[in-house]
Amino acid sequence: MAEAADIVHISDRDGVTLVRLRSGAVRTEAEVEALGRGLLSVVEVPGQRVVLSFLGVKHLTSLVLGQLIQVNKRLADSGGEIRLADIDPQVYEIFTITQLDRLFKIYEREDEALASFAEDAEA
Repeated sequence: MAEAADIVHISDRDGVTLVRLRSGAVRTEAEVEALGRGLLSVVEVPGQRVVLSFLGVKHLTSLVLGQLIQVNKRLADSGGEIRLADIDPQVYEIFTITQLDRLFKIYEREDEALASFAEDAEA
């Protein structure tokens, strides 16, 4: 059974929770469940701001997209927000086809996503 720590690395950068996927692909049910546990652990804090980096991820399953939608809803319900970054063009195409690019704020690079929270605070 995959553990959350095998799939995601979670850290804090300037008050934003940074979640980096460790694996090049999240395909198996066990990996998806571990990803879900890792992501859900960061949404327990009301108002949490999260950046999820997909650097190195070349494939996603629909189950992963379902996890992201669930995490987005929980964050929104608690006043928080998630932003996505470093998405491979092939993976981004999945977000476009499913119109999830309209649901999520997506940035080319992790540092841009992190900076966007600071820019929002200044506005």
